[in-house]
Amino acid sequence: MKRFTLLSLALLFFAASAALAQAPKKRRLVKPGPKAKEELVKPEPKTKEDILKTVDRPVPTEGLLARLMRAITINTPNGPLIPFPVVDSSKDLGPSFGVMPVLAVKDKKTGDIRSVIVPSVSYNENLRTTLTYRHYIFPDEKRYFILRASRSERVERELMSYYYTPDVFSSGIRLSAEVKHWITGKPSFYGFGINSKRGKKANYALQMTGEEVILDLPLIKHLFVNFNHSYFDKRINGGPVDNGQVKEIFPKDYAEASELRTFHSNRFSLVYDDTDHPFLPKIGTYASASVLYSNKKLGSDYEYRTYSFQMKNYYNYKEEGRFVTAVHSLLQFQRGDALPFYAMPQLGESTGLRMAGDGRFTARGKFVFNIEERITLSKTPFLKFISETEIAPFLDVGTVFDKVSGFRARDLKYGPGISARLVIRPQLVATVDFAYGSEGTNAIIKIGYPF
Repeated sequence: MKRFTLLSLALLFFAASAALAQAPKKRRLVKPGPKAKEELVKPEPKTKEDILKTVDRPVPTEGLLARLMRAITINTPNGPLIPFPVVDSSKDLGPSFGVMPVLAVKDKKTGDIRSVIVPSVSYNENLRTTLTYRHYIFPDEKRYFILRASRSERVERELMSYYYTPDVFSSGIRLSAEVKHWITGKPSFYGFGINSKRGKKANYALQMTGEEVILDLPLIKHLFVNFNHSYFDKRINGGPVDNGQVKEIFPKDYAEASELRTFHSNRFSLVYDDTDHPFLPKIGTYASASVLYSNKKLGSDYEYRTYSFQMKNYYNYKEEGRFVTAVHSLLQFQRGDALPFYAMPQLGESTGLRMAGDGRFTARGKFVFNIEERITLSKTPFLKFISETEIAPFLDVGTVFDKVSGFRARDLKYGPGISARLVIRPQLVATVDFAYGSEGTNAIIKIGYPF
């Protein structure tokens, strides 16, 4: 097979996404026969606003989910408390189980949900008992706060705060800021390249402490210049899984990665975004082209550049708001100094290929294509809290490579699966993914859409 050039590969993935982003054709009136009355066919909506009006249309009847939620809900003076069980089966850490009560705190004046408190306790054979506190705060329909703290008996720790606003001081500038100290024992390293072996799986704990600020500056309607600044100190240590550690299987890579390193990077992007919601999109397109650079003169331990081209499209079928075809594509590659494996592009559970464990494939570049059909099963007007249930069959496709000219279609990995979701207005979605493929099966429980 002939090698792809950088330009041809970039055009390939943009063309694939654009093909799915074409506007739907208008439906025609059906002409009556000689003895038939005229059959009126409702035209498709002409604008995004028309579509969103039907998407937000309330359902007058209470569904099965609402009746089930009402049966297990405990009413408190501050709002409804719903005790959810937690059952997970991670490819990296094995099964986990526990309980996660969800408390929706209502505004006493309006009755709207303004924050959600989600503590949990869970048990995993490798991490042992984990206590987590999550607090989601919604000052309005767009702004968003997250506070999170977590501690496991073994290895894992987290302190994190996050803020997002789409309109700083009514200027049109979008801002997100995050500060965190995080130690995770979930990822593994298998070696470099698409041909790395599953039998080489080596667990480790990644530690990172620092901050990240992202600004979107509006140019014209839907077009932004994005600036991303981040400063993190990172290193790895021994992980919680006893049957295989990076220190034992990849001692040379461990020696480099276990040293505390500073990563000070700045990324500039040109972004087009006309999606209807920053976290729960139903319609629109998001596209970006970016370059990230790290310079030793600015305090970083490495000098390198990362180039990324990304597109996301959400096509809302007809005017019903029930079927949303979501498409994501990403091309990413690095130039410059050789980095520790944890700082290189990776393809796995949280990075585009849900059938695989985190960190399954590592190289200097990667290509990802994802498509899923998000089908709304019901809109449940339950306490203005859990408002939609959704099911989404999906397909993940991806590969990694040392350089773009080394991309091979035969190296692509395919991972079909299905997701079940609860949409929690105004900003959250709880997701359970089941994926399978050449890497076996994987079950994932998380907060947020994959893209």
